Amino acid sequence: MRSSASQTPSRAPKRAVVLTGRALWLSFAAATTGTFMVNLDSSVVNVALPVLQHQFALSIETLQWVITAYLLVITGLLPVAGRIADALGRREVFLVGIAAFITGSLFSALAPTFFILVLARAFQALGGATIMANVMAIIALVFPVEKRGQALGLIGSVVAAGTLAGPPLGGLLTALFGWRSIFWINLPIGLWGLWGSWRFLPRFAPDNDSPLKRLDWTGAVWFMAVTSLLQFGLANWHRIWGMGLLGLDVAAVYGFIWWESQQEHPLIPLRLFRIRPFSRNLISGMAYWILMMFPSFLLPFYLRYELRLPVSLIGVSLVPQALIMIVASPLGGRWLDRSGVLWPGRIGISLLMLADGLFLILPQHAPLWSIWAILVAVGAGAGLYSSPNNAAALGAVGSGDTGLASSLLATQRNLGRAVGVALASILLSVVWMMHGLGPTPSHLDPQYPLWFYWGFRGAFAVSLAIGVVGFWTLTPPQPRAAP
Repeated sequence: MRSSASQTPSRAPKRAVVLTGRALWLSFAAATTGTFMVNLDSSVVNVALPVLQHQFALSIETLQWVITAYLLVITGLLPVAGRIADALGRREVFLVGIAAFITGSLFSALAPTFFILVLARAFQALGGATIMANVMAIIALVFPVEKRGQALGLIGSVVAAGTLAGPPLGGLLTALFGWRSIFWINLPIGLWGLWGSWRFLPRFAPDNDSPLKRLDWTGAVWFMAVTSLLQFGLANWHRIWGMGLLGLDVAAVYGFIWWESQQEHPLIPLRLFRIRPFSRNLISGMAYWILMMFPSFLLPFYLRYELRLPVSLIGVSLVPQALIMIVASPLGGRWLDRSGVLWPGRIGISLLMLADGLFLILPQHAPLWSIWAILVAVGAGAGLYSSPNNAAALGAVGSGDTGLASSLLATQRNLGRAVGVALASILLSVVWMMHGLGPTPSHLDPQYPLWFYWGFRGAFAVSLAIGVVGFWTLTPPQPRAAP
């Protein structure tokens, strides 16, 4: 008898291997272990930033690369990773991705210098990009159509669980065993994911319609160059050669657009960007992710320098945001179903702007409960905004382009995070230069907590303008023409 995938080709993805019962949920547990691990690692490192700064005697401008390198590589590889899996076999490529993530975690834990740590994080991101590009496709291929929505929703819960566990786990591990332990923890988790995926995931036949020779390799290299020039330029904006990199990046963007417009099978089809609601919602989502990275990147330093919290409490203090986001996200989805995109989305980003305004007027030594209250607003705003923005972007394109639009949203998410970290660091330096301190004053100076506070407030002042962009560009999808 033919599989259900063969019986319902119009409803199931090509090359589906539909599972049932225990085998189905074991494959789900194995595949989503990678998702949990990647999201855990995206939030667990932030708590250890002040510790890394002291151990390696680094400025925040340099320290940002432990996050930025990770996000930069993921952003550059996401458009390619899914295509490679289509051509070579999704299970095999997914296994290689988990193995690369484990290896990068091991190298990170053993890194003798900060430079080696950044390189190890970049290698770790090779695996992260492969995992992120494939896990949803794997779930769609093994779940029957009637359970696929439930499974994709559960992936959101796994993402939230990884993000929620990161700060307290990172703080506890760093306090008890040092910062290296936040990378050691990936080894047992990753080894289970590797073994479980090898044991329980079925083999998916390669897609003969997507051979590697058809992949736009030049476009992939060009896209990586565009994102890299942007990040290196932003990180060195106050140097002449850094401004030169930003100028070169503008030229590279034009070149990439020209190249993609000439290709029969482009890496990123430009026709989607001609759909105004889709383009505007990508911009809005980019603004949202930049806003989200400001408190994520800056608050650990504030809690350490201004409130003198131990590392173990820094992680716990960041939990309210994730908890409220888990509660608010379903509410945002239901509100979206009832009233459309604009109300929940704009209320959500307005809450984020309110939180930024409160951070702007925060006293230098604010009570901890006030930080938690602001983080509640951040979590509520994020929960209300994310579903409407994703729905607006996906609803703006045809059903045949949903997969492509989803990959572009993932690329936008990681690029927004990387730019958010870089921009927060830039704004600190701008404020310090305005006070005559130079772009990177020493964190060992007794006055550094006061200097950081000045920069902290300046960064959140600018973030309000970014919120306005996100509010203004959030756009409902155009209604479909009646048949």
